[in-house]
Amino acid sequence: MASSKKTKKTIKIIKEEPAYHYAFIVNPASAAGRTGQRWPAIEKEIQNHNLLSRVFFTKMKGEASDISRRQVQKGIPYIVAVGGDGTISEVAAGFFDSKGRPLKNSHQCALGIINTGSGCDFAKSLRLPLDFHENIKILKKGFSQKVDMGIVSFINFEGKKTLRPFINIADAGVGGEVVQLLENQGKRWGTLAYLVATLRTLLNYHNKTMEITLDEAHTLSGRFLGAIIANGRYFGSGMKIAPEADPADGYFDVVLLGDISRLRALVYGPTLRWGKHTRLKDVRVFHAKKVQVNCQEECLLDVDGELPGYCPAEFEIVPEAIRIVIP
Repeated sequence: MASSKKTKKTIKIIKEEPAYHYAFIVNPASAAGRTGQRWPAIEKEIQNHNLLSRVFFTKMKGEASDISRRQVQKGIPYIVAVGGDGTISEVAAGFFDSKGRPLKNSHQCALGIINTGSGCDFAKSLRLPLDFHENIKILKKGFSQKVDMGIVSFINFEGKKTLRPFINIADAGVGGEVVQLLENQGKRWGTLAYLVATLRTLLNYHNKTMEITLDEAHTLSGRFLGAIIANGRYFGSGMKIAPEADPADGYFDVVLLGDISRLRALVYGPTLRWGKHTRLKDVRVFHAKKVQVNCQEECLLDVDGELPGYCPAEFEIVPEAIRIVIP
C-alpha cells in the first residue's frame, strides 16, 4: 500500500550578493581636471588587483552625495571617493539621510579614499598614503575603522536654514572668505593657490564679533579671526590647524583664533601651518560635542573646503558615524 505521507518541500533562501563590491565615485574635475587625466592609470591598477567594481563619474557639485547614497542603500561594501577633500566630504555625506541621520545600511558599508585632489587634508589625518597604487592595495585588504563626523546647521545662500554632514573641518570667519576667493581664482596650483588666497584675504579682512557656545554651557564673546570646529587635523592644503584632533574620540577640537591683527596673522603664518600656534596667547583650544556660533556681521562658513552659507551655525558631533578603510 502506497504511503499517504506528503513530502515537505524545503525552500532554500539565497541571499543575493551585490554585482560589485567597490563603487568608485570619480570627480574628474578635481585638482583642476588632473583627476580625470589620471583616471585611466588608476583604473588600470584597479583592474590589475581584480577588484569587482563599478565606476561613477560626477558632472556637478553635490552629485557625489546622491550616487553615494544610492550605493549605501544597495549595501555595496566599499564606496570609494576619487578626488579631493570636497569629493570625500560629498561621498561621506551620502551615508546620511536629508535629516542628518545615518542611513539604515550605512554600517554595512565603508568609505574608501583615493585622494587625487589639491589639498589631501583629511587623508593626512588618517595617515593615508597619497600614492594611488598604495591606496588600492589598502582598499583590497579592506581593513576599516569607525570615525566621527559632524553635522552643521546654517543659513544657506537662499536664506533658508539647512544642514549638511562634514567629515574634516568647518570654520566660521576668515576661512569662509578664503574659500570664496579660491572659488573665484581656482585651485590649479595646489598649496600655492591656498597660500595666495589666504594672503589676499588677510589684506582686507576684518575680524568678526562672535558669540561661541560650547556644549550649551560655556559661552565666549568677542572679536575673532576665526572659529575652527575640527574633526581632522589639517585644512587649507596642509595647515595643521588642530594638531591634537582625533577623528575617533567623540569630540570636536575647537580652535579659536582671537582678535589677531592682519600683521600678526601674517607673522603667525608658519606657526599656524606647522601646528605650533596652540601655545600663542591669542589662540585657545577646547573640546566639545556641540558648538553654536552667532555673529553680529555677515560671517561666511567653510565646510570641508566648500562654501555653503552663513552663520548662525550649530555644529554637533556624530560619534562612530562612518567606517573608513585605513592602512
